[in-house]
Amino acid sequence: MESRTVNLKKVILVAGAFCAFWIGSGFATGQEILQFLAVNGAVEGIIGAVIYSIMIGFFVYTLYGLGQKMQFDNPYDFFEYYCGKHIGKFYAWFSVILNYGIYVVMLAGAGAIFEQYYGVSVTIGTYCVALLALATVLLGVQKLLDIVGAIGPLKIIFLLIICMAALPLLFKQPDLLAVNGELIKTAGFPKASGNWIWSAILWAFLGLMFGTTFFVISGSSCSSTKEARIAGLTGVGAVFIAIVLVIVAEILCLDVIKGQQVPTLAVAKHVAPYIAMIFAPVLLVCIYSAVASLLMVVTRKFATDKTLRYNLVAIILTAVGMFFGTLLPFDQLVNILYPLSGYFAILLGILIVYKEFINKNAFPYEKSASEQEGQKHEE
Repeated sequence: MESRTVNLKKVILVAGAFCAFWIGSGFATGQEILQFLAVNGAVEGIIGAVIYSIMIGFFVYTLYGLGQKMQFDNPYDFFEYYCGKHIGKFYAWFSVILNYGIYVVMLAGAGAIFEQYYGVSVTIGTYCVALLALATVLLGVQKLLDIVGAIGPLKIIFLLIICMAALPLLFKQPDLLAVNGELIKTAGFPKASGNWIWSAILWAFLGLMFGTTFFVISGSSCSSTKEARIAGLTGVGAVFIAIVLVIVAEILCLDVIKGQQVPTLAVAKHVAPYIAMIFAPVLLVCIYSAVASLLMVVTRKFATDKTLRYNLVAIILTAVGMFFGTLLPFDQLVNILYPLSGYFAILLGILIVYKEFINKNAFPYEKSASEQEGQKHEE
């Protein structure tokens, strides 16, 4: 199976789907990177980005490969594979709750963009993105992966353009990054934790908790574990570059992003107003693709793809999310939910490392007949 030729188009689509899923409202708006990394300063923030990316790279490599090899009937079964029956059930349900919570946060992020750039009410923006995501999810998992896979590279490209447009500020003031890197530490922005190294580690654990099921689903769509792992790591590499540039841009434009719910949009309007006109709708597309991915992941816990039950669950989850997505300000939602979720993922990360490197026979998992058949087919 490992000797199969890697399909470059598939790698790009799966890597793009990773970027589309990963760069949701918290990431694309800059709030997530600001609270976990940029608030700690330039040097600490960039080193934190390296720590974060190495940890995420390991989890992606492991879970994309597992998803392809195991071909789980239900992607949430991977929790039982690594944690055993009882702890696995707890994490499966916690993952559902977390992903749905992040889904609501992302809807709030869409509303914040509509309000900040277009002057439209938060409610209208939230509802528009929610309904568009629902329509995509109803098309089915494979169609969704194809759509968001094409959107992922677009997210990366526009984030790179916006952040690179801020770099000329360094030519005018060569010490600006160092000066603002110290000022941002006491500028009053919310922080994920009081320690910059722990913030990076905590963000990586949040990423594990947030992305597990999507990693397994994406890996299962590949034709070999080699293809799955290359695709996943390609996505991680692209995201790392975007993270570093967002950190630099936010610190350079410290005065501009103060008091803004959407820092990256504030940066865009300051350094390249003409690009900002395009960036605002691109941000909304970014959030839509991540919202659709999360809605699919949560819905799959309750129903099989393309069934009446699947459609009904997706519609109900959308309606509830539209209501709660307008209750709290976006930055408050990020600061409450994201760090808390990172703490819950620490044990999961330890158990994954334990089974991968210490005792591969821990927590025996019995594959169903259909999973065995799916694995034979892949091989």
